[in-house]
Amino acid sequence: MIEIELGTVVTLTLIMASSLSFCLIINFNIPAFGKYFEDIKVYSDVYTGGGNSSKPINQFDPVNKEIYVGQTIKWSNPTAGAPYPHIVVFVSNQSAELESKISNITKPLHSSNGQSVVGNLNKLLIEDNNQNNKSNQTLSARSIVLPSVINTSSLVVKYLNANGSGIYSGAGYNFTGNERYVSSGLIWAGGVIPGNFAKINSFIVTFTKPGTYHYQCLIYPEMKGTIIVKPSLGLFELFGNQVK
Repeated sequence: MIEIELGTVVTLTLIMASSLSFCLIINFNIPAFGKYFEDIKVYSDVYTGGGNSSKPINQFDPVNKEIYVGQTIKWSNPTAGAPYPHIVVFVSNQSAELESKISNITKPLHSSNGQSVVGNLNKLLIEDNNQNNKSNQTLSARSIVLPSVINTSSLVVKYLNANGSGIYSGAGYNFTGNERYVSSGLIWAGGVIPGNFAKINSFIVTFTKPGTYHYQCLIYPEMKGTIIVKPSLGLFELFGNQVK
């Protein structure tokens, strides 16, 4: 799979018989082109913290992002020098029970000390195994630290492929806006991942429905972001200003 950062414009130069040439600018984000370029993924970057005074570790960068239907966001963790993860989670307001469960599970993780976070994560997973939560059917520590989705009122958990986004380790998912819960799992800075955790460096989500979607990091509850998904650009809007 070829992945191209959003904003990169691919220019195709066609040589005409008259020795004249012209450029055709193609925006691969437009659904009309999707079937012709299925192996190309165009994305916008959002960083989960930064770890310095200008980009604090407990703030998404950018906090708010506007995209169009069919476009893709890639969350990654730029924090370097220590094993410190972030978790990108979308939670609907449809279930107080779900929010309460998430709060109870993640409360021990709320710390600015990376070693404490990693230690508490290990404890949660050990407790989870001891409670025989291997059926994967309900929300547990496992569904916090691994990429997962809940779509039903019964809160049944579906796990995503943590290696599903091509050359980047991390899940890929098509977001419909009807989900009750979507988790990236633990996103680590590249190359700094404790050996007993999944090697997840990113979370790549394609948004398929217009709307305003709020999300947060479960390690820093105050760390929140918003994705605003606008209706798709039509061909006229794409080329209208260029063909007057």
